[in-house]
Amino acid sequence: MEIAFGILGQTTMRMHGNLTVKWSHRRERNILSALLTHPGRRLSIDYLVGWAWNDDEEHPRAPKGALYKCTGRIRQALDTADAPAKIVASNGGYRLEVDPELIDYQAFRQAMRRAHEVSDAGDHQAACEAAHAALDLWRDEPLAGITSPPAENWRNSVTDNDWIPANTFLLAELLAVGKPAEALRHLDELGDPYSAELWFAKLRLQALTGLGRYRSRDEYFIEMYRKFRQDHDVQAADDLRALNEHLRTPERLLVDAADDVETVLTTHHAATPLRELPRDVGHFTGRTDVLARLDAAICPAPAAFTPAVVTLTGPPGVGKTSTAVWWAHRAADRFPGGVALLDLHGVGPAPRVESADVVDNLLSALGYPVDRIVGAAARATRLRGLLCDRPMLIVLDNAQDTAHIEPLLRILADCAVIITSRQRLTQLARRHHCPVLTLEPLSSDSAVELLDRRLGTRLDREPDVLANLARLCGGIPLALTIVAERAATRAGNRLRTLVDQLRDPALLLTIGDDGDGEASNLLSAFSWSYHGLDPSAQETFRLFGLHPGLEVGADVLAAAAGVEVAAGRRALDVLVSAHLVQQPNDGDRYRIHDLFHHFARTLVTEGPQADDARRRMASYYLYTAHNANRVVYPHKLVPPMPPAEPGCTPTRFTDPIGAIRWCLRERANLNAMCSYAAEHGLHHYAWRLPHVTGGILNRFGFYDDIIAGLSLAARSAAALGDHTAEASTLNDLGYVSLLAGHDAAGKAYLEQALHLATTHEMPVGSLTVRLNMARFSRHAGKLPEAVRLFERCLEDARAAGDAERQATASHDLGKTLVELGRGRHALHHFHRALHLRTLIGDEAGQLATRTELTDLHRQQGEFGPAHTHCRQAFQLSAGVRDLVATMKLAAVRAHLASAEGRHDEALTFARDAVELASRAHTATAEARAFTTLGHVLAGRGEPDEARVAWQRAAHLYRDRGRRAKAEQIERLLADSSPAAEIPEARISDEDTVSLPAPPSAPRRHHNG
Repeated sequence: MEIAFGILGQTTMRMHGNLTVKWSHRRERNILSALLTHPGRRLSIDYLVGWAWNDDEEHPRAPKGALYKCTGRIRQALDTADAPAKIVASNGGYRLEVDPELIDYQAFRQAMRRAHEVSDAGDHQAACEAAHAALDLWRDEPLAGITSPPAENWRNSVTDNDWIPANTFLLAELLAVGKPAEALRHLDELGDPYSAELWFAKLRLQALTGLGRYRSRDEYFIEMYRKFRQDHDVQAADDLRALNEHLRTPERLLVDAADDVETVLTTHHAATPLRELPRDVGHFTGRTDVLARLDAAICPAPAAFTPAVVTLTGPPGVGKTSTAVWWAHRAADRFPGGVALLDLHGVGPAPRVESADVVDNLLSALGYPVDRIVGAAARATRLRGLLCDRPMLIVLDNAQDTAHIEPLLRILADCAVIITSRQRLTQLARRHHCPVLTLEPLSSDSAVELLDRRLGTRLDREPDVLANLARLCGGIPLALTIVAERAATRAGNRLRTLVDQLRDPALLLTIGDDGDGEASNLLSAFSWSYHGLDPSAQETFRLFGLHPGLEVGADVLAAAAGVEVAAGRRALDVLVSAHLVQQPNDGDRYRIHDLFHHFARTLVTEGPQADDARRRMASYYLYTAHNANRVVYPHKLVPPMPPAEPGCTPTRFTDPIGAIRWCLRERANLNAMCSYAAEHGLHHYAWRLPHVTGGILNRFGFYDDIIAGLSLAARSAAALGDHTAEASTLNDLGYVSLLAGHDAAGKAYLEQALHLATTHEMPVGSLTVRLNMARFSRHAGKLPEAVRLFERCLEDARAAGDAERQATASHDLGKTLVELGRGRHALHHFHRALHLRTLIGDEAGQLATRTELTDLHRQQGEFGPAHTHCRQAFQLSAGVRDLVATMKLAAVRAHLASAEGRHDEALTFARDAVELASRAHTATAEARAFTTLGHVLAGRGEPDEARVAWQRAAHLYRDRGRRAKAEQIERLLADSSPAAEIPEARISDEDTVSLPAPPSAPRRHHNG
């Protein structure tokens, strides 16, 4: 398969038969390079901007628009090149749909996999050729010319993890086929800075030895040994010396075979390889990536090994020891001295095994008389001498930290060493440049496979429960094993019953203790990690148990603890290092596994301290959401806020985009916190939270979230006896229900709100509800009645001096008049609404009104004013960032372009409207967008395609109870010539009004 894209060098695309960099500008090449590094995966707009704009360049103020333009140019280039790839907008980001084998980096990796396969089969010559072909794909450094931090990180990662291992593999294969001269030439071609790497220095020593150039070898050894010493890299110097001594061993034996040490070495040479491993792991599942990386690090060539150090790290119960043991059993034949596993007891009830104990145990296992040597240092020297001649694979299991095992690494310098630890061992990785392989919980497929193997024929009776069992265990192998054993010991119980029982997290943590000691259950395994933490880290871990969600920001945890963010970061770093929590990206956010979250909850002691932390956490979320709402909607009234809890420092925002991003990122936590606050009696937080988040969530169509939150808020307001808060909440429930197409529920909520507002004398609240009820009349097709209601609301708003509601009533009255065919009368009301909205700084309202004016002038054939309002609306849309409002504008622009004969532009705008409506998760908006698309297609002379779009629109309208709209579209479909007469499409019914929050009564959600 011919390569179509290149990133191993500058970013190239195949055009006219050749790979070229001249297919577009630098920015587009940078964006495509990011997508090519992750084919088929959605990349966020923030990630793409951070990648494509170099570190010394100012990022765009409107990243979404900038990316939209760039991806459009990339699509054009792909079309021009007839490239087999497609850029797809997906959930606020983009992904590249392409066969990975068309990308040179993926082709390189596939070629190296083939090289390893033929090498394993014993064909080292074919392995050399495959590795050569793979490395020939590297034209330059990857992503040449891109200097942004994410690109630098990716470049460094593939260089370290792919290019260097590929070169070491090739060199080892060249030596295996007896081509030391070619290996030496290849080393010379690598040049600086890689010539000074320890692995390449070792390979050069072996190549020189293979050529019989002993003097050159010794001179090179002395040069590099001094260099490593001067660089204070003592470990590298010692490793190189050990290899050089090993290579010279045959020469020394010829000269001084009578020496006692050499006698011991030659005696040991004849010994049977040691086999000190636990029994092989049965039903081992998954971990193919980790096993492959162990192969690459320790056994890059068949029947050979590299004296490397590799760390396997991960949370308790994730299967570190099992993975090491499984791999060790299969690699044992490669090690002349054999294999051994030593449990260091770094975590657990047994006393910790120290380095001196490890040395004595290994000497004894090798049959060496330990009692003949006095002193730990002498024994360590003797063990190193034995292992120099007969290297082994040593698994140091359950290490506590770097200090625990570092003294052993010099002694085991000639061996391959696998270390398992619950800690990341970052000091070890930094000092010894050893790879750290982190084991994550098993994927759902691997977890299901593990259970399938262990449960066997029992699944034949209940095959559908397997996925549920795996999901409850969260991919933790220890949990999966314990659950499988419980099922096996209770063969008479149905597996479905076990699933129901395990929904109780407390049971899942404690099962496994069946009289065989508490150390066999998850609670005990997790507890040893927890008790190994310092008090500050323990307190922070307990805060995760108080938080309702699995992902949380450092600022939230700091607020819960009542400390500054900087003060809590060290404790979080400790938890990350211990794999009790994860840091999923570069930001200050942390994620905890579901089982560890349940464990953290068991550690919480109820009382004043926990209550205070909950209040500070709820206060942080409420006040930060309030700050975000004020920045995005500065002109709107807000709920009265209680005093912030002492020790709580909410986040403040300087611009609407940052505020919106925070709210969307925290959406799940904000929803959970509303329920959590109500559950713990914090009703004054529970009823306010949905009111300060609903406006932003509404922009993106998250109606289910808003309805669920407001339903809770109404109950909390009622629990407090706050009638104004309850009426405000019921009005908002009616508003959102209408937006979501739940007309009957919306009407009921509005009637309840009006009853409360009238009974308890809330004049502005009553006005707000009546505005929404007028809106409902419009939805029901009762246009004359809606006009009367809007006119009355307008009079009452003027009398009250309420500019915001005057603007809303004028805007909606104008839209109703347009539907009645009274466009000239509507103009006056639209201009009045625009004037008021400009005065109060309501940009979202201005956008809505200018969109309506654009469409009205277009219908009247007044294209000049239509374009004026359209340009101003488009400028406003970048700051408002409202999906539904932007969808409406795109639909209006499509109609305007179509009316002027710009049919290609019209089609682009109509498709944009469909995409935006889909992202907004509102069926009425989707119906309107498909209606617009149908009109545009009909205008282009494509009636069949237009009918498909209209059928979709009619179906959506029917599902939402919009009978009048559905019948209008169905009349088009019934016409044998749909393009003959096309009724004007109106862009309306997503706007409603919201009741103000107490005590200042009416508030938000009445933009047009």
